[in-house]
Amino acid sequence: MTDILEQHLSPSRDAVESRVGDETVLLHLKSGTYFGLDAMGTRIWELLKEGMIPAEICARLEEEFDVERAVIEADTRNFLGDLKANDIIGNA
Repeated sequence: MTDILEQHLSPSRDAVESRVGDETVLLHLKSGTYFGLDAMGTRIWELLKEGMIPAEICARLEEEFDVERAVIEADTRNFLGDLKANDIIGNA
């Protein structure tokens, strides 16, 4: 199986978002599942919508946040895995 950081992912058509300050709430319309995103999750979501693959997103986050690359990659894998498992995102 391909590492999720190398996959081309995109938001589901059934996912809607609402932005409040530097946080975002995502809702899957069919399942009613929602996620509250902090500033880091919101930034990942923004970059994903721009068409960046997760590995590129991790590189950008390393530039923008004072966090080690290994931590960014682990957190991004977990975050995207949760979104994918709940059909908020899927393979493009």
